[in-house]
Amino acid sequence: MKCLKYLLLTTVLTILFSCKTENEKPKLPLHNKKVLILGNSITQNGKYVDFLEYYLRKNYPKKTLNIISIGLSSETVSGDSEANHPFSRPCVHSRLDKALELTKPDLVLACYGMNDGIFSKKDSTRFDNYQKGILKLIRKVEATGAELILLTPTPFDPDPIKERIALENEPQSYQHPYYNYGGVLMDYTAWLNSLYANKVIDLNGYLTKQLIALKTLKPDSTFITDAVHPNEVGHFYMAKKILADIYPNISIGSPVSEIEKLKSDSLFILSSKRRKIRSKGWLDYVGYIRKDTVHSDDVQTTIKRVKELDLVIAEIQNHQ
Repeated sequence: MKCLKYLLLTTVLTILFSCKTENEKPKLPLHNKKVLILGNSITQNGKYVDFLEYYLRKNYPKKTLNIISIGLSSETVSGDSEANHPFSRPCVHSRLDKALELTKPDLVLACYGMNDGIFSKKDSTRFDNYQKGILKLIRKVEATGAELILLTPTPFDPDPIKERIALENEPQSYQHPYYNYGGVLMDYTAWLNSLYANKVIDLNGYLTKQLIALKTLKPDSTFITDAVHPNEVGHFYMAKKILADIYPNISIGSPVSEIEKLKSDSLFILSSKRRKIRSKGWLDYVGYIRKDTVHSDDVQTTIKRVKELDLVIAEIQNHQ
């Protein structure tokens, strides 16, 4: 009888905990909100944002989509840089207040970590600076009333650059990355997952699985051809993971077949053009320091061009 009572109590507690977890899971759709995306060169490249916007427009043609993506190459969240870098790496905190003030987002997506480890073996000071930078980012965003989703850093693949990777006791830098820098990024990812629970999208874990599967079939294959920056296939996987976590009802196929189809898809072509125009216009309008100081006083030209493209995109969607 005692065993039966214990089993019953355990079952009830499990059900209650499961319901609580499900109820607490944040509902963070990207539609009908102003969304700001922050990140480094991978986000400035923006292909994953192109894929993301396309599939959201394709699946929800009648809903409003308002994404401003302003990734900046070389940027960190920690403020760290290396002595042999051509210039001091920009830090998102030097432009974060302005970005939040000018864009007034309801939701922020932020992807940092790749540059924060400075392509070297794990260092407690750098890791501490990364943690402090992320915590400061969370406080700043949430203080505005906006929601935040953290994207983990994508994987590092040393295979394509074997001739210039650095071993344990060799000098390490972006030019000669630490051979196990992928392990450093995994530690950063694990910390993010433990910190922010169900408001983290684990790009590192998902892309690592895809990379392992690819290399199992063909050992010299990769979608991170310079060890750091995902190519078009890698960006597709990034978008696919984001969609899977936020819009699980959206189902998309394999990258090779999908990317080939999108090359002639007018909705994708125009959405991508719109994203590039909007990203550049708002990046410069918010302003940044990357060796030189860049700032534009004009965002109205960007807004006008985007509105013109919106009309064309809406026309295409109405006929699909």
